[in-house]
Amino acid sequence: MRQSLMLGFPVEEYERRLQKITSQMESKGIDAIILTSDENTFYFSGFNSIVWDSKVSTPGVVIITKDGSMALATTKGGAETARVTSCAEDIRAYGKDEYPTYAKAITSLLRDKGVIRGRVGLELGEGHKMHLNYNASQDLFNELKDAEIVDAAEIIWNLRSIKSPLEIEKIRECCSINIRGIQKGLDSLYEGMTEDELYRTIAQEYFRLGAQRTLPLGVRAGVERYSQSNCPPSDRPIGKGDIILIDGGPVYRGYYSDIIREAVIGKPTDYQLEMFNVAREACYKGIEAIKPGVPIKEVVKVVDDFMDNSKFSEINVYKNWCGHSIGVGVHEFPMLDSKTDTILQPGMTFAIEPYIYEYGVGSLGIEENILVTETGCEILTPSNSELMIL
Repeated sequence: MRQSLMLGFPVEEYERRLQKITSQMESKGIDAIILTSDENTFYFSGFNSIVWDSKVSTPGVVIITKDGSMALATTKGGAETARVTSCAEDIRAYGKDEYPTYAKAITSLLRDKGVIRGRVGLELGEGHKMHLNYNASQDLFNELKDAEIVDAAEIIWNLRSIKSPLEIEKIRECCSINIRGIQKGLDSLYEGMTEDELYRTIAQEYFRLGAQRTLPLGVRAGVERYSQSNCPPSDRPIGKGDIILIDGGPVYRGYYSDIIREAVIGKPTDYQLEMFNVAREACYKGIEAIKPGVPIKEVVKVVDDFMDNSKFSEINVYKNWCGHSIGVGVHEFPMLDSKTDTILQPGMTFAIEPYIYEYGVGSLGIEENILVTETGCEILTPSNSELMIL
């Protein structure tokens, strides 16, 4: 490995990740893994490209073998970008005077290491999608026709779920940008401002504070918008009495923050305020339960038990689920759900978001980002989480 100009961390960080993944591979009897997604190639090599959103090409693929060798396959035109952004020394391109196909470039390391007929891990399981179109994936499977294909999702999440101190620094800064950006938007809010104008005010502040990208924030206000979960902002003017929901966050140096804050111009009804406060307290009950050594499903039970004992038990939208991990992806595993036996460990980072929805009343609750510490947890998004009356 080598330190490149645009590498996100010191090369030692990637060496530790390589050592950990090869140890996981050895324990599972996996001879090689092939990583095609933007998140996984970035996590293991630092590789970055502006065309990951393209449906035309796959900018890069990282290949790791059980002996700790790593190569990065890319297009001939992408080789220099790979050299300047990633820690990979072994860059294998396809194109004129290079490997004839992407699939052959990807599998060349496996042939070199004599594991082309071995157990090969791919991004097949929960939380992963291979970033290959149909023809490219068929070419790859043809090259691997004599291999045993296995799912590498578990060993990838075993690494990515526990953040290093350097990753935590990035997530912490991203969370700081998020809470300040949303507060700027709410401080600028006026009756008649549109959802889209509010979104752009927040996004501008994110970029001013150092974010490289932002999620397309969910910004919704008003009775007809309450039910439209994960909907982008509209040109609808925000009026008096509208509950305003802001959901999402920026991306800082490859890491996400994802929170929910809510506000109202004027006064909410007593029922809306009670509904919001129950959902908000459920969030903090869950946070209080987060400690090292606790199974995730026990945290979810604490949230659900609190909701079940409230007057809003029948409209607990996310019963048996109350959040997700965050990192180089906005939705990572493990999830905070009632089926997850995963034991909480220091370094895990989550977005916890129980909320209540009732037609015509509102979609009410908050979302906080937290870090599991040695003794409990830390809220990474410390800001006004009450229903803000503007």
